[in-house]
Amino acid sequence: MEETELTYEQALGRLEKLTSEMEGGQIGIDEMADRLREAQKLLDYCKQRLTNAEKSCNLLLNIEENV
Repeated sequence: MEETELTYEQALGRLEKLTSEMEGGQIGIDEMADRLREAQKLLDYCKQRLTNAEKSCNLLLNIEENV
């Protein structure tokens, strides 16, 4: 599934699952590297979604204050 198809909640859930798997210590180094790459992409995606939501909220608040 592409990151752009995910909701914020789905991406965060996947990130939490990856974190649990990595903390479990039951995966090999190659799998760990793959999970770390995926986790970084998901983290970046979540940060971007939060930044966009914050910008939208600030824009709406500014519009309401000026009305």
